[in-house]
Amino acid sequence: MGEWSQLPKELLNLISQRLESSLYLLRFRSVCSSWRSSTSSTPNLHNHHHLPFNFPIFSNDPTTPNQNHNSTFSLSKRTLFLITPPQQNQQQPLLPWLIKIGHDPSGKNQLWHPLSRFPIKSSILPSPSSLPELLDIYHLPVVELGEEFVLNIRGPPSFSSLYMEKVVFSWTGSNIQSFVLLTIHVSGKLALFRSGDEGWSIIPDMPTPYDDVCVFKGRLFAVDGTGRTVRVGLDLGVEIVAEPVFGGDKKFLVQCEGELLLVDKYLSSGYVGSLDMLGEGGGDDGDEIFELGCERAMKFGLYRLEEEERRWVELESLNGRVLFLGDDCAFCVPATDLCVAKGDCVVFRDDTFNIDVLESGMGVFHLGDDRISLLSRQPDYFNLFWPPPDWVTLH
Repeated sequence: MGEWSQLPKELLNLISQRLESSLYLLRFRSVCSSWRSSTSSTPNLHNHHHLPFNFPIFSNDPTTPNQNHNSTFSLSKRTLFLITPPQQNQQQPLLPWLIKIGHDPSGKNQLWHPLSRFPIKSSILPSPSSLPELLDIYHLPVVELGEEFVLNIRGPPSFSSLYMEKVVFSWTGSNIQSFVLLTIHVSGKLALFRSGDEGWSIIPDMPTPYDDVCVFKGRLFAVDGTGRTVRVGLDLGVEIVAEPVFGGDKKFLVQCEGELLLVDKYLSSGYVGSLDMLGEGGGDDGDEIFELGCERAMKFGLYRLEEEERRWVELESLNGRVLFLGDDCAFCVPATDLCVAKGDCVVFRDDTFNIDVLESGMGVFHLGDDRISLLSRQPDYFNLFWPPPDWVTLH
């Protein structure tokens, strides 16, 4: 076999263009001088961690969406990582660590809980005393699981500009200025912003308010409260790709290993009761959960898109994968990558009061037996989150 350093520059350049992460590009360029000189240090357009664009803030009135000229949105990206142990020589496998890294509104890099909008604050969850001040993920085995985009407020704040809806971003061409943003307006309608536009466009099509948006294979998709799913065009047109799925109360779209999945979340309001209702099979009085007037997840339905047939097909398993459902992102990971014995479950977070406490309302839905358990009672999953495992503090 020939020397890796002698590969043709044209081939190395083609390989580098397929790297979908600035982290992977950095590692690629670190192999040797010939690999480094074969490609630019500037990552592919899709790999910017902070996007220096300003967007107008839209008002709550869909008929005049671009009234607010005193403030603007800026866009930033947060990346989800699975950080794995450098070596597995122990009899007991070391668990990997799930973390989200990205900028806060001030531009400072932060650690974020993978399923939350909130950064990890030492005042709420103190860092382990042995955790190094610098977390160098470039020297640890890392898998990039996904990304989320966040609109941050610039300028004088106002109540109408406190924006908490999910937003998705997609490049629409080879030009760095060619892009599109899609989100859900407070009216429940879709709002689109295209590069070159002076303001947001509200898409009037809305038999039922929309629940979620996503980018799948470079295309924009949205789902409403009935499960009716549409593909959104840059011309503001919508095309139905799947008919409604009635049953649950809130719908989510998830890209999972080349497939588009629908998660149907069933909610129950009022007094939840004891852990028996959550499938824990017993419980002391101290286990009871009082959530008067609050909505909590009771179960989930999962479906796969059959685009040619324009319908959702119900799934009985996730083929050994674990689906994580967060505030602004959702992603799938094979159970084997997480070093957990069993997959086919949904790890989720109910953020009833928008409280930045990481364990607030976190649970695990077991698809095989329609059962929800508290995350804290599933140590294999619980230990994937903060605080980091001991092996992280030692490297």
